[in-house]
Amino acid sequence: MLFTVIGLFCFALPLVAGGAWVLWLLRQEHRTPRVPILMYHRFLDAKKVASGELVDPERVWVALDSELDEHCAALAKAGYTAIDFDELLEVFAGKRTIDDKAVVLTFDDGYTSCWDLARPVLKRHGMKGVFYICLTPDDHSRELVKGIDDFMTPEQLRGMHELGHTIGSHTMSHGLLSEMTDDEVRWELTESKAQLEKHIGAPVDHFCIPRAGGDKRVIRMIGEAGYTTSTGADKGGAHPGCHPLRLPRIGVSRGTSGEALLARLHPLRAAKERMLSDIRLIPTRVMGPRVGYELRKVLYGGPIRRALLQEHLMKLILLAGVGYVGLGVFWLMHTFQ
Repeated sequence: MLFTVIGLFCFALPLVAGGAWVLWLLRQEHRTPRVPILMYHRFLDAKKVASGELVDPERVWVALDSELDEHCAALAKAGYTAIDFDELLEVFAGKRTIDDKAVVLTFDDGYTSCWDLARPVLKRHGMKGVFYICLTPDDHSRELVKGIDDFMTPEQLRGMHELGHTIGSHTMSHGLLSEMTDDEVRWELTESKAQLEKHIGAPVDHFCIPRAGGDKRVIRMIGEAGYTTSTGADKGGAHPGCHPLRLPRIGVSRGTSGEALLARLHPLRAAKERMLSDIRLIPTRVMGPRVGYELRKVLYGGPIRRALLQEHLMKLILLAGVGYVGLGVFWLMHTFQ
């Protein structure tokens, strides 16, 4: 009898814990005021892709310029206004009200395609963005876009700033901060801040953590370096209860229509994105950012990559849940027969 009770407890505990976790996720996405922060990386010229002049199979970290145009149009039609992080903090502090809906548009790494393709789209729609700049990307980062893209020059960064966009730091090298010593992290944070401020002639107060390389130590040092906000791998909508140095975002990948983007901003869909992100980050949080990052590269570069994408991962999770419940029911029937 004792073993039966223990078995029932072990079977029920994950279900109760999972239910509580889902309720917590839903609660996070229904806190107000809620401002979605969108995450983009680099862009491709849709016309060149359609003609075959440009071939790039990447889908997670890239979008077409025509898709960004559709996103901006859909956001504007739905009543969204693009704000920056200074305004976001004022909203969360109760110093500024949002007449309608607000969104923050962020762009990681500082690719040249952001200047060539994203900048004209944002200007056409009267929207502003936050561009996180990596000043001296490591060889791995450069190799990923070799022959396809490059990184913005100081003159282009100054031009972005003068157009009203925010320039933020994404470190000097785009390395894993959690794997670095305190001195190395401090240099990445302060040197990038100092050089960017020199390039644009204005304060740089906002930061983005590369490659999910953030932990408590890194977060603390980001604040000590003088940054007021930071984003990274956390997913979901932002609200006043969020730590300003761990603001969540909603990633936008290639193939996302304007209608699909608006649907993803809904609290229920954002809660789902939070859940999937937390599951994908389990290797990183259990084994550390270095191992987690390498494992993600293997998984997303292998034959099961498609199954791990946003639109398919939920099906795998539901299938695993059904299998778990099925095994539990089978065990109960076998135990009490």
